[in-house]
Amino acid sequence: MKKITGILVLAISTIVLLTAMNQSFINRIKQDRYFDHLNNDHTPRSLYHRFFVRSDRWAYGDLYGLCYLPQYRFKLEPFKKYNSTSGANPQNRVLYIIGDSFLADKTLTSAFDGFDKVIFLDRRFPFGPLRLDSTQQNFLIMEFAERNLNGYVMNKTDEIKANPSVSPSLLNRLGNIIFNKDLSRNLELLLFDDKLFTPIKELKASLNYNLFGRVAKEVAVSTDKKRLLLNITVDTSDIHSAFRYKTARQIDTITANLKEAKNYYEAIGFKKVFLSIVPNPVSIYDENRMPYNHLLERIEEQTDLPLISIYKTFKSDQHNLYFLSDAHWNPLGFDIWIRQVNRTLKSANTKLLIQ
Repeated sequence: MKKITGILVLAISTIVLLTAMNQSFINRIKQDRYFDHLNNDHTPRSLYHRFFVRSDRWAYGDLYGLCYLPQYRFKLEPFKKYNSTSGANPQNRVLYIIGDSFLADKTLTSAFDGFDKVIFLDRRFPFGPLRLDSTQQNFLIMEFAERNLNGYVMNKTDEIKANPSVSPSLLNRLGNIIFNKDLSRNLELLLFDDKLFTPIKELKASLNYNLFGRVAKEVAVSTDKKRLLLNITVDTSDIHSAFRYKTARQIDTITANLKEAKNYYEAIGFKKVFLSIVPNPVSIYDENRMPYNHLLERIEEQTDLPLISIYKTFKSDQHNLYFLSDAHWNPLGFDIWIRQVNRTLKSANTKLLIQ
């Protein structure tokens, strides 16, 4: 009996280890878990979903999923779908948006009036040089979360790198599988990122917070205790912090990088390039916890790019515009941005027609 048990344990351990080494399968699990809380069709769940897609990490916010503090366990509201009012007549206009996690996974196709197509490109992942259809009028919005302005350099993006990436050899691919640098995290995901362990994680998180004032290193609690914040936007030792002093020269550098990007995009065929900066939640709701560097405002004041600005609107709005347990805006905040984009693009289009 002991021999059979030993063989079973060895077999299960081997299967788990091989699964953790398969990064493509792990990435699929991560993606399915991320989208699982948006699935409301109540269809019977497959065996794969019953075994691998059982996580509370995303359903209550990415920050809750990092720290598991039960007082910040809030179900995320779904984002609404938009219906374009431009009608069925072709406009011969395409809107590109190069952005980040604030716009990823959102329904953008019908949100903007006067465009036949909306193409979103996530700068967090390589997408290579753009090839525009010259028979269309192409417009671009460069969207940045405030924190992501730090360190942005157009020349370092995959869009304009001179040398195309070389496909790794079979030997290199095998080496990446065998010596997967994310193996320990993958094993943790497979073994412990399950709803079964959520009560234990919440209990541990509560004890650490209430007894020692400690939270997960990726998370900070707002001064008023009402929301969670991304710690890199708070910690002054991090370049992304809203409280890390920015010199005039640093602002000049960021502004110059944005202008360089604008010049590049116009050179490859975009008719007009807009800049839209989404404020950090801490910049709206907790800017007084330390001296705020006013990065967003200083960039908007200095840049010569056409702006889609929402900072003042967000600051004056009495509603909550960000999830309390997530690093991103909620549907109301997103909707305000959509409306501002439409107003700005409509005004810009009117000016282009007059010229």
